[in-house]
Amino acid sequence: MVAAAPKFSAIKRKKAYEQVAQTIRQRVLSGVLSLGERLPSERDLAEQFGVSRVVVREAIRTLEMSGILRVQKGAGGGTFVAAAYDKPLSGAITNLLEGGTISLDHLFELRLMLEPPAAAQVASQAGPEQVAELEEILEQCERAQDDSESLRELNLEFHRRLAVMTGNPLLAALCETVLHLLVDSLRGNLNIETSRAVLDFHRRVVLAIRAKQPQLARQLIEGDLEQLWRRYQEMGITGPGPRGGDQTGEGRS
Repeated sequence: MVAAAPKFSAIKRKKAYEQVAQTIRQRVLSGVLSLGERLPSERDLAEQFGVSRVVVREAIRTLEMSGILRVQKGAGGGTFVAAAYDKPLSGAITNLLEGGTISLDHLFELRLMLEPPAAAQVASQAGPEQVAELEEILEQCERAQDDSESLRELNLEFHRRLAVMTGNPLLAALCETVLHLLVDSLRGNLNIETSRAVLDFHRRVVLAIRAKQPQLARQLIEGDLEQLWRRYQEMGITGPGPRGGDQTGEGRS
């Protein structure tokens, strides 16, 4: 009887750049290398690891793509420890957008799934310091009411802070990723009136959080996002991706 062919191959050693990348990754995640710390030069790293500079360069490129490291060019440049761990997620979603698998409508739907419950949670648990932090953002918004770009950025920061205040890093990372992609996709399509309307919702959200009214906070964030979504649809800039479909968002469940 002929023996069956083996289903698995012998395990191969990791490539040198993978070993270097894994060692640096472990040092970063364990805290041995701190956020913002500058790594030695490629030449020094190559000498320390006993590998070529090509190997070190490939390891750094791998870690940069995963958000572990940040490479800065020019004067004062170098390789620094980063914490952009959502970078691979952002890249994956960007590929889905550009390939037409998902649309901006899907990103808004995801925001509606994530952010209203987050606002309710914050309203249930926020202390005076967190309320003061949100009020400070509102004060900055009030001062920036005639500056479209600044007001827009501050409104986005309000949503980021709500997500962070839930204490759930994964939720915060998802919200940050979706916000970043929407901002990039919709750049140049916003106006000061839209930003001021958003600010009005944010004022009422803070009042609800201060009063410990989670259901009201949830409803207000829903209203905020739905209003923004409608405005984008009216401008014809949401809807399915480039591989077809209408641009109105109709047929969305």
